[in-house]
Amino acid sequence: MQRISVNILGIRISFRNPFETSNNKIVLIKNGKEKRLHFCPAKIKFYGTDSCVEFYNKIPKLKNVIINLGNNSTVRFHESKYRIKNLKIDARADNILVDTGKDFSIESGSIDFHGEPNTKVIIGDDCQFGCDVELDTADGHTIFDENGNIINEPKDIIIGNHVWLCKNVSILKGTVIPDNCIAAKNSTLTKKYENTNRIIAGTPASQKEKYISWCREAVKNYNK
Repeated sequence: MQRISVNILGIRISFRNPFETSNNKIVLIKNGKEKRLHFCPAKIKFYGTDSCVEFYNKIPKLKNVIINLGNNSTVRFHESKYRIKNLKIDARADNILVDTGKDFSIESGSIDFHGEPNTKVIIGDDCQFGCDVELDTADGHTIFDENGNIINEPKDIIIGNHVWLCKNVSILKGTVIPDNCIAAKNSTLTKKYENTNRIIAGTPASQKEKYISWCREAVKNYNK
């Protein structure tokens, strides 16, 4: 957001440039039609231009959701039967995409791009995130080798359909999680995992060999 500062009688006053065209927007997209929204149940702040928060078909149940956007970036929510709670998305960078699939839910956590541009976080349908889940597409600082070459470039995070991230899971840059997997409590995922229907556990995490699947119901309510 471009601001203009003036000095009046020794008092510095800053205000938004009235001639700026920010082209930031919040929209509901339904049946292929886009409707501009002037209010939604999330705290959204635009720090640049040409960015958008998109809701598809229906605004999900949001509670304590904070979204910060830079330039030419998009955060996309699809409709959900479940609550999206206590989520902070810090996308104050250029050319960012966050896409949460249908029936996404989270208890608490963050998606952080650490100011690095040109990366994305894609989350598939029917994903369940627990408490204190963190997704980071960058490290926030630069690591380089003896020749000065950067060795920790930012990378995308891709999460498949029907993935359960348990409490206190960290998802680092470049992580790819296949469909129907579970990331166990306190695990740190750091790479591309190959097999569907597996538990991923440890720090750094590895996939277990046993085939599994999961559902949202409690054990006492499960019917085979």
